[in-house]
Amino acid sequence: MTMPFTTNAQKFGPIEISQDDNHFLVRIHPENRDRAKKIAGRQWDGARKVWVYPKDLPTYSALVEEFQKDANIFDIRRPKTKRPAEIKPPPEEADAEEFEEFRSVGDLGEDQGRISDQLELIRETLESINDLASNQNRSIEELRDQQTETAGILKRIESPEKDAIKTEKVEVLPELLNFDNPKEKLLFEKALIAVAYDASKKSESFHKWVELQSPIEKPVDFVTNTHEKLKQQLEKIVGEADMKVNFIDLVRQAKQDKLIYLEDDDPIKVFQILYALNDIRNRFAHARKFHRSERWARSILYLMNLALVWPKIMMEPEDGHE
Repeated sequence: MTMPFTTNAQKFGPIEISQDDNHFLVRIHPENRDRAKKIAGRQWDGARKVWVYPKDLPTYSALVEEFQKDANIFDIRRPKTKRPAEIKPPPEEADAEEFEEFRSVGDLGEDQGRISDQLELIRETLESINDLASNQNRSIEELRDQQTETAGILKRIESPEKDAIKTEKVEVLPELLNFDNPKEKLLFEKALIAVAYDASKKSESFHKWVELQSPIEKPVDFVTNTHEKLKQQLEKIVGEADMKVNFIDLVRQAKQDKLIYLEDDDPIKVFQILYALNDIRNRFAHARKFHRSERWARSILYLMNLALVWPKIMMEPEDGHE
């Protein structure tokens, strides 16, 4: 009797191994990230929620060894080995068509004459079709005008009274919002969250988090709590379990080891934004007192910058993709 395969490695949720044109991709539960970290060259791609690896033979072998036996999907192919530069490829065999006899000059001249005649016939046919289509279009337009005129006459006969003039209500916006009014302040906050949500590429996890934190109603709590969440995410990416390591050190390590996947022409400068977010957080943490308008301004800056980096570093699966 064949015994079922068992593995000592822990498995949380499904494991999917795939590839694109240039990389191997590993989609795995965040609690399984230690298995992903065993393989060199990893980068976290928050947009696709996958670990990205170089598409080479050593990585392929490592993925087979670690995941093939218990992966739910394992759809990668062994990379082709490149031929050494000193070894030339075998010469290609010539196609049989290359050895067909050429026609004589006289034959070519006769063919050209026939081709010219055919082209002239095609041109005349196309002109005839175009004229016919134009005449049909004019007839259709005349018929449509007649139908419109007839419909207007019938409407006037059935409803002799004058049409009532319809007026549309124009909503006039206030020149200034009253932020002492809780409803107007909440409206302002929801508008900011909507803009940030769109900038986050409509990340549901971002939207859910920000709505719970209330960046205008509770700016200090929003920045403090969110910064701690970002730190936890960086710890997962870097693989650092020491709680004493600060935010900036995690950012530097992620940048130095290239642990966050970024396209070559990516306009979002993830690491610069993370540094800026840390500066805003420090202002909230160390300033004794500052005006409400400054708190809001810094909270809004934090919110909008957060929206740009959130899809790059978050590991939590979006709703519906557990």
